[in-house]
Amino acid sequence: MSERSRVNEEAGRFWDKRLADLKNSPPMRTRWWDDAVTKRHINSIVGHPDATELHEAFHQRIARYFAGRTNLGAISVGCGAGTKEMWLMQMIDVARFDLYDISKANIALGKEEAARQGIVNRVNLRAEDAFTAQVGNDYDLVYWNNALHHMPSVEESLRWSHDRLKPGGLLAIDDFIGPDRFQWTDDNLAWADRVRQNLAVRFLRNPYAPDQLLPREITRPTPEEVIASDPSEAVDCGRTADVLRARFPGCEIIPTGGALYHLALNDIFCNFTTEDNLALLGQILLLDQALAERGITQYAVAFAVRQ
Repeated sequence: MSERSRVNEEAGRFWDKRLADLKNSPPMRTRWWDDAVTKRHINSIVGHPDATELHEAFHQRIARYFAGRTNLGAISVGCGAGTKEMWLMQMIDVARFDLYDISKANIALGKEEAARQGIVNRVNLRAEDAFTAQVGNDYDLVYWNNALHHMPSVEESLRWSHDRLKPGGLLAIDDFIGPDRFQWTDDNLAWADRVRQNLAVRFLRNPYAPDQLLPREITRPTPEEVIASDPSEAVDCGRTADVLRARFPGCEIIPTGGALYHLALNDIFCNFTTEDNLALLGQILLLDQALAERGITQYAVAFAVRQ
């Protein structure tokens, strides 16, 4: 078995288990993607302040690009169950969306959802590695949504993406672009620690053990700890912006933050409940945005057109 196949197999098992865990344990508003204030904030950065759902502004930007066009061909790698892509299909006219994921459980769930929506003839869900599959080079859209940072080589992935697009085709990315294997920079850690140290004790309540407090200090995991959890996690994402600019000159990259909402507030969003609490959360998000504009960011959306 090749190293790539081994990692794919291990990562596939990880995501199969992750899906089973999510089914058994509904979200508790502990992470930024479960928090309504943070989602509205990110949508505003991307250009749609009225958008409330996760990735909504990202999708609206894609829809604006393809306005008036029909019978589009699209492909997505690391699609999970494909629910994000199926949502996008309600906004643009995709005749065929090829969706790839290495988790068999996710693909099975996606097929059930496609059947429920009555779009099985427009969605091609595949439980395999897209990079070794036979795919075309005439797509209108290559779509990455929080999967690019799981790829073993960002350079290979973006070269592959470029080659899949027809001239005028759009590459759309909404993803983690922070340090490889979560090796946070000293600057990011310092800002996250500063915010965490200044929070009142009530904000540190552990949602999984309410009689306990979470630590104030933010630490780096070791690369070995990250790999043990998920061998595909944040492998080569730190170079994403540089490689994207080199491969697609003139691309648009919008940093969406995360220096604080991903580190300082991880696991404690549920402790921001009152109007005053939420006002404080909003102030932290504004600081997070200012850091992102200075280059201290963990997430971004990006759009690039093949010339």
